[in-house]
Amino acid sequence: MNIPPASLPRLLPVWAGLLLAAFSGILTACAFIPVDWGGCVWIGFLPLLTALWYGRRREGKRGMLAYALYGWMFGVVFYGISFWWVNEVSTLGYIPLMIFYGGLFPGLWALVMGVFFRPDARPLPDARLTAKERRAAWKTWALGDILPSASAALAGAALWVCLEWGRGWLIPGFGWNNLGVALYGNPLAQWAEYLGVTALAFIPAVFSVWLWRVCRRAGTMIIHEGRRTVPWDFFILVAVLLTMFVTGVVWTARYSAQSAEATGDGRFTVPVMAVQLNLSQKEKWDPANRRNIYRALLDMTEQGMLDLQNRALEQAVKDGAEASLDMPAWVIWPESSFPISTFYRDATGERFSNQDNVNFLSAEEDYVQALRNGICNFILLTGTDDIYLSDEGRVARAYNCLTVFEGDYSTARLHAKAMLVPFGEYIPMRKTFPFLEKAFEASAGTAMGLNYTPGCSSSPVPVPIRPGSSVTVGVIPLVCFEDVVGSWVRRFIRQEPQLMVNVTNDGWFNRSCANEQHWRNAAFRCIELRRAMVRAANTGVSVALAPNGAVIADLRDSSGSPFTRGVMAATLPVGCTKITLYAMLGDWAVLVCFLVFAALLLRRIGAGKRVHGPVENGVYRCSTGATPR
Repeated sequence: MNIPPASLPRLLPVWAGLLLAAFSGILTACAFIPVDWGGCVWIGFLPLLTALWYGRRREGKRGMLAYALYGWMFGVVFYGISFWWVNEVSTLGYIPLMIFYGGLFPGLWALVMGVFFRPDARPLPDARLTAKERRAAWKTWALGDILPSASAALAGAALWVCLEWGRGWLIPGFGWNNLGVALYGNPLAQWAEYLGVTALAFIPAVFSVWLWRVCRRAGTMIIHEGRRTVPWDFFILVAVLLTMFVTGVVWTARYSAQSAEATGDGRFTVPVMAVQLNLSQKEKWDPANRRNIYRALLDMTEQGMLDLQNRALEQAVKDGAEASLDMPAWVIWPESSFPISTFYRDATGERFSNQDNVNFLSAEEDYVQALRNGICNFILLTGTDDIYLSDEGRVARAYNCLTVFEGDYSTARLHAKAMLVPFGEYIPMRKTFPFLEKAFEASAGTAMGLNYTPGCSSSPVPVPIRPGSSVTVGVIPLVCFEDVVGSWVRRFIRQEPQLMVNVTNDGWFNRSCANEQHWRNAAFRCIELRRAMVRAANTGVSVALAPNGAVIADLRDSSGSPFTRGVMAATLPVGCTKITLYAMLGDWAVLVCFLVFAALLLRRIGAGKRVHGPVENGVYRCSTGATPR
């Protein structure tokens, strides 16, 4: 008996597919801050895959366009929610960024998955077989679905990793919030030491795609036979993930803040204090507020040290013991802490005298040096803006720096930021396309000012572990969003005690979730490289992180908000000197993913065009000479 074509699943309407794709984008966005439901990353692709793979195949160019449109909708919704904070800086920039860039890579992914890795409509066992024959036939049918399911899952996950890498490569720093970041707090995140956080996205992606295929297999069997076979392939995948999970638990303990591995058996720790003023951008750049900013930096630092001493004394009285306190050896002020730039002569590199910044650190003035003499000596690490002027007084070069001061300004050791923010620290092709500058001014409501010059050094800055000590720690200097670019940070790794120091000014994004997302993305540098990190933010999240990415200390008010003025004190371990696989080879796993995807795609294409014949008794019958789909 022939089954009429109407019995086949109907072609999914485009509007329904778009709704599913949008829901998938919402679900995936919920895996990240501010919602932070990490479990959503494991199922985020399911609605999108339903839009791509449910019902009849879409044919021709219109079908390809529909698949790409589903992915585009997913990307616009997912990144539009995750990166809503871009709107805080520029709505004019946010809209095209989401429409054209946010949807680009998911659109390509959906196109490939819809066209090349759609489940085959394989022949189903004949309903007229005996019960015993049907059971055997269905078992064979289920086994035959395992290899295509594995192929689609591996190809889909590998392609997603490659596209995530491309997203961050085309616009450095925009690799923010790839799927691997949603695994923070999960022991599986510890595998970033080997894979890097970009390739870590393979894990939830392969799980999600494989889960959809297994559910399809089970659903088909239940509908037509009333039973299903055991999905051994999916159980094997889960077993592999569980093994990786248990291994991650071990690594989490090994690289905790107090472990022997992290502290070098307790010999290498650095007490630090980060100062956060929580200034708005208007306050920060108001010329009339300069002296207040200098005073606030000093006052917050002094008050923080006094508070540490008082708490140590109170604890000693409570315990009936002598007070013991390791005062901060390093004090860290955030990016662009000084409210004015420091100027140099470009021809000679000579610093102009009698500048506010120079006087602020002068031994003769009652400022930083007086604080060192009065309470405790410390090494100052701070963000500075350094400008070199030509003999005519014009700006020749300008750098955004992290600078180390062991004493006055003559001891300054500068490290210039290399990864500059487009339309934040420079306007690309500014002279060639003047309209870009006008568009920026119209959106931001302020002139761009000068273009910064990128630095090029990837050498750590040696800093004494304590003031006056001959033992040094290699500071990995990171300014602003450089701490989210693993491919850059890995260049600083040496087999010596090291500490990542990030100074940032996230105030541009006001009280948005960008601040929380920033440190969460940065935490993966600790795991990838097994180095601790301290972050000092002007407005944002000042936090200390262990080599396993866990929080040692952070600065928050009583409600848990990071938007507060204060200091954060922490003792950071710097004893881990191992060179991780990621530090040595970088994004090698992305290359492997590309090769895996290319091999599976070529295999799929090489299988040739497949067509199915008519339907009889609910079974696709093959056309003569054709392979069943």
